[in-house]
Amino acid sequence: MSNSELLMAGVKLMVCGMGIVFVFLVVMIGAMNLLRIVLAPFANALDEKKETKAPAKKSDDLALVAAAVAAVELERKH
Repeated sequence: MSNSELLMAGVKLMVCGMGIVFVFLVVMIGAMNLLRIVLAPFANALDEKKETKAPAKKSDDLALVAAAVAAVELERKH
């Protein structure tokens, strides 16, 4: 094989590889858009669970602060 034949074979291989990658990316984008449409009704189900969670009480926060302060003081004494 001559140099020009090898060069043309390399160009063909490059174009074929780039075409395969391009087709794969187009298919992947299509699949992601399809999943977005199919799973859209279920998106609110997760948000509702987050909203029903009760916030922490102030007394719990104060108890944690008191425990942290006590631990620091105990460590300083040793």
